[in-house]
Amino acid sequence: MKRLALLLTGLAILAGINLSVWRFERAMASGEVVLLALAPVDPRSLMQGDYMRLNYALARELVGLERDKAAAVDTLVIRLDEHQVAHWVEGGKPDALGADERLLRVRKQESQWRIGPDAYFFEEGAGEPFEAARYGEFRLQADGSTLLVGLRDEAFKPIGPNRAAW
Repeated sequence: MKRLALLLTGLAILAGINLSVWRFERAMASGEVVLLALAPVDPRSLMQGDYMRLNYALARELVGLERDKAAAVDTLVIRLDEHQVAHWVEGGKPDALGADERLLRVRKQESQWRIGPDAYFFEEGAGEPFEAARYGEFRLQADGSTLLVGLRDEAFKPIGPNRAAW
């Protein structure tokens, strides 16, 4: 009986892991490419391994929101330019999107706006090319959720290999 319970628990864990991988694969394959401009970042931190701290220019635009409006915001309306760079549509209505508008999920954590991950990890010793990063490349889903897949430079070219699949 104990062995059966252990086996079923192991199978449930494996099923959960496979479901998570499948969800990420689906998001990467079906998501629309969206670039978010990066605000000045720390180039690297060797204390926790090789990675780059990320901050988004869009998050800085949200800092000026009044307190009562900021508490209600969890989805922004964005418009993409010709390079797929997202720009906030102030006063946009999430329930009445225009043809060129999209949703972008955000959250306020303590006093900072969180739009995407705050770190991008790369291979040890391979950080120099990433110092040219100006945009985070995301896959945007219809509900506004995002998945960071890479970084791009000032000319919108990918830096390093983008992960096509997990």
